[in-house]
Amino acid sequence: MKLSSPTSLLLNLGHAMDHWVIAIFLYTVSVIAGVWGADWKELTPYAFGASFMFGAGSIVSGKLGDQWGRRVMMVIFFFGMGVAAILTALVQNAWQIAIAMTLLGAFAAIYHPVGIPMLVQNVPNPGFVIGLNGLVGN
Repeated sequence: MKLSSPTSLLLNLGHAMDHWVIAIFLYTVSVIAGVWGADWKELTPYAFGASFMFGAGSIVSGKLGDQWGRRVMMVIFFFGMGVAAILTALVQNAWQIAIAMTLLGAFAAIYHPVGIPMLVQNVPNPGFVIGLNGLVGN
């Protein structure tokens, strides 16, 4: 896949979105705590699901990417991240934070085992392509 192809550009955008959304919403838990008049430490455990699913969900995501196809999984990634982000923005209590953030982590888990193999498929310089993708993601 050429670096300038629409799919490549979308995959790099997906990597940036993946890390940005997780970081923003994990930080937002502390902001929400302030708005609700709570100590941020009280709400931090409710964000655990996002971090856990971001890691553990990648195993399931990789398997589903192999079975269902990578393009299908990347569509699920973009749609799921959008819906989960909206749900997270609408939370009104701590348990809703836990559910929405866990869902966000589950969809975020799709990118690495599915998007990166898609990105480096049939490229002559996979190291450079992954390096560029890593730069965009961080």
